[in-house]
Amino acid sequence: MSENYTSKDLADWERSVNVLNPDPRPDPADLHEAQEATANMCSAWGGWMDMPEAINNIVQRAIEAGYLQALSDVRDGKIDGLGPVEDD
Repeated sequence: MSENYTSKDLADWERSVNVLNPDPRPDPADLHEAQEATANMCSAWGGWMDMPEAINNIVQRAIEAGYLQALSDVRDGKIDGLGPVEDD
């Protein structure tokens, strides 16, 4: 597989993903949940196996950042319409 990106491209992409992270030091339990959810999602899609490792790592960190942000938003009540489920 031909790599059409430079080490500078990778560094730029890594910096971009780092900006996405809502908290530079997330709660270890949240980080574990994000990593597990990302691993489960990635294992369900075989395309990850064809992706160069450096790109794969960046994409996985971006997914983890999104998951961490979602956890934070739910805890802070920032998502309308999500609340406790009431049993009838």
